Amino acid sequence: MPVTVVVGTQWGDEGKAKIIDLLADSHQIVARYQGGHNAGHTVVIGDQKYALQLVPSGVFYEHVTPIIGNGVVVDLPTLFNEIDTLESRGISCERLKVSSLAHLIFPWHQAHDAISEFNLGENKIGTTLKGIGPAYADKARRVGIRVGDVRDPKRFSELVRERAVAEQKVLTALGSEKLDIDAIVMRFIDLGARLLPYVADTVNLLHNS
Repeated sequence: MPVTVVVGTQWGDEGKAKIIDLLADSHQIVARYQGGHNAGHTVVIGDQKYALQLVPSGVFYEHVTPIIGNGVVVDLPTLFNEIDTLESRGISCERLKVSSLAHLIFPWHQAHDAISEFNLGENKIGTTLKGIGPAYADKARRVGIRVGDVRDPKRFSELVRERAVAEQKVLTALGSEKLDIDAIVMRFIDLGARLLPYVADTVNLLHNS
């Protein structure tokens, strides 16, 4: 299958979503390959305006499979808020696929983001404090939790607790407030269960398309 790649070569806000929306109608798959929920993609259809952060723009076309690829770091609360908003406006997200290899963002990533930014003082970089950078750091350190881990709820729960306990020690040493570990585990058990229908082997899906 021919592939069209849209890449932003500036600093963001180049209007990529508008271009993707124009191209999507003639494609079968629209896949996002990297980034997090700091993105803001605005799509206008008729007199309706839609703001997307994680869900690919192809979701608006019934013949298109929207894919969140393995290079994306996924914030589950944001993803489901977006899905709920779209579906409340009549846009189905049942075709959405989320790579089992994509990494998840957790509250400790956001805490690390805030501490790092605070410690930079006047030299702060202006991060969105959404935990995206720290989530990628965990991916590079090979300690991150992936989307596919939700397929085993018991193990997923254990992984979340293990990482939360480990990160709590680091955050406490850095002067951060304590994480509510039990609340985090319970919340992500629920979020993981909801994510299950969307989890897919997107690598093979794309290779076989």
